[in-house]
Amino acid sequence: MKIMARASIAILVFALSGYLHAAEGLRTLADTAEGMGLNGGRLIIQDDAAVVRTNPASLPKITHTTMEVTYQAWHGKTDFEGAMGQSDSMYDPWKHLGSVYIAHPINDTMTAGLGITAPFGVSIKWPREGAFKYVGAYNSNLQTVAINPALGLKINDDLSIGFGLDIFRSKLQLKQKYPWFIAAGAGAPDGDMNFEGDGWGLGAYFGINYDIGDRHHLALVGRLPVSVDYDGKFEISNIPAPGVALPRSEFDSEIQHPGSIALGYAFDASERLTIGVDFEWIGNSSHDDIPLTIGANQPLLGGKTASPLNWEDSFSVGAAMEYQWTESIVLRAGYQYSESPMTQQFYTPSVPANDRHILSVGAGYTWGLNRVDLAYSLLLMGDSTIQGNVDPAINGTYDYDWNVLTLSYTRQF
Repeated sequence: MKIMARASIAILVFALSGYLHAAEGLRTLADTAEGMGLNGGRLIIQDDAAVVRTNPASLPKITHTTMEVTYQAWHGKTDFEGAMGQSDSMYDPWKHLGSVYIAHPINDTMTAGLGITAPFGVSIKWPREGAFKYVGAYNSNLQTVAINPALGLKINDDLSIGFGLDIFRSKLQLKQKYPWFIAAGAGAPDGDMNFEGDGWGLGAYFGINYDIGDRHHLALVGRLPVSVDYDGKFEISNIPAPGVALPRSEFDSEIQHPGSIALGYAFDASERLTIGVDFEWIGNSSHDDIPLTIGANQPLLGGKTASPLNWEDSFSVGAAMEYQWTESIVLRAGYQYSESPMTQQFYTPSVPANDRHILSVGAGYTWGLNRVDLAYSLLLMGDSTIQGNVDPAINGTYDYDWNVLTLSYTRQF
């Protein structure tokens, strides 16, 4: 029973901590093509409608009612070579995200905005009979919609401020095999576990922009943590004997997206060229464990109600440039270094988890009241060699390959 409890706990740590990591733990990338092209130095330079979410103090830069629609495609894989000779590869490499932003000037000094995005939509699949059998969820899905109302106010020619709300609606589903043979002996068929839950979360953020003369610009952006409490059901099949478990019980957990503080600086090198530098600190250590509650089936977890993450605070730093090549065409490029918050002891294979170097290029074309932006980003991560993990089956070497393509269309009215 202790082995089954350890397996069940590892299942949720494997999957849920992966979602945290995919969301704010390693920091999401921008969700529009302009933001991606400027990734690493966008806080003050970015001026599309997505500033509703990234820096609401930049909303007063938008002088016409504007709508922006984005499609973002992620393609990536993770290959695993275990310390005990096992190997595996994540499959279903495509991830599809999108967003819609609207910004509307109320008057000469105040602009309101609304964003609807899917910033934390993650689907992770490993082979059902693979190397992580009984260790992690073979099918994990997190669907999160972020609703962001925001308001930006121009105080004077040099200073503007902005405020916004993070309203999250999230659904979580995990599927995992369960080793009933440990309790019932050889020949007992594996059980299928299904965790399903959904919930809401609420947070807030602010931005401050300040111009130092005509060519130097500063931005400060802060975000409060957002906690999402998940309520739903837990199901398990092929129970070997009455009284060992119930086929269905409640499921409760929590994911907390940590708070952050970011500082951006931009320099207008010429009328055509602007260079930006960003630094961001992320308070990952604020969420040190994952609550685990499955009602009457709690004994399957050995009586434990939470499992540790022990994440560390992390940071990202980068630079970007934007060049107005012609009246209609703008070129962008960016670089960002993002530190992983995870330690080897509590590493999870759910998502890419090493320090990463992100290279981005992009361009925008404007005609009349319309604009199209395109960006490509390459995520460079060295191999992760994990030793001393709390679950020995996770020890080994992980190789990553991730690419992101972003397309945005903007219309002014």
